[in-house]
Amino acid sequence: MGNPALTPTPMVTLTTDFGDRDHYVASMKGALLSLNPSLKIIDITHQIAPHQIAEAAFTLGCAVPTFPDGTIHIVVVDPGVGTRRRLLLASTERHYFLAPDNGTLGLVFDAEPALQVVQLTQARYFRQDVSSTFHGRDILAPVAAHLSLGTDMSQFGDPVQDWMPCAFSAPVGPVAGRLGLKVLAVDRFGNVILNLKRRAYREAGGRPAPGALTLEIGGRTIRRLLLTYDEADDGEPFALFNSCDYLEIAARQGSAAAVLGVLAGHPATVVL
Repeated sequence: MGNPALTPTPMVTLTTDFGDRDHYVASMKGALLSLNPSLKIIDITHQIAPHQIAEAAFTLGCAVPTFPDGTIHIVVVDPGVGTRRRLLLASTERHYFLAPDNGTLGLVFDAEPALQVVQLTQARYFRQDVSSTFHGRDILAPVAAHLSLGTDMSQFGDPVQDWMPCAFSAPVGPVAGRLGLKVLAVDRFGNVILNLKRRAYREAGGRPAPGALTLEIGGRTIRRLLLTYDEADDGEPFALFNSCDYLEIAARQGSAAAVLGVLAGHPATVVL
């Protein structure tokens, strides 16, 4: 099976932890458009918490399925920039991806297996002066632009088979009727997203339909699994499966993260 055809107007998405205060996002877009002015550039987000690779993997995994076949996705959450970590270009049946080899793409590959992965080594496709601190601008963006112009993947580097797996772990267990979980991310509403999908919960013996639940986190026990946010009492934490099918803790008209005092990486436990 070959690599996907590009979208009729080549489309590139950006996912970074750069924020919107500095020049970083604009510089990446400039590097892209300098090589291919016809590109359509879509910002998935630039608000990934600094250096949070697991959050980037989760965000990308949720967003990618909504994009048309042939989209090129660039992810720059890269605490190892300038080190010996590799930069990858990958294709799946539907999309292309450019990212550091740090686990960012693991969740995408779990859902949509990689067809071809190469390590970026061919400097003729990079910017002339490559900074040791900004590979997003100087390597990933130019490679994406050249790819959008029709350069074959094989021209950018050597094939690899041993990329890093998903940046966040699967639930632990069940052991003695308990699943060990972690917080993947906290969204802007203060919703706490855990590393448990509905299917995995069902396969572990849980009942994902609305009803009773025993979820321990932040010194508290959540006992209700609801279908919508509006069913809950104001400010009282509850659980639901969100639009990406991950278990989430929310608080109606409030921040569950603030109520529970938790951040990304915090442990949780579901009692089956």
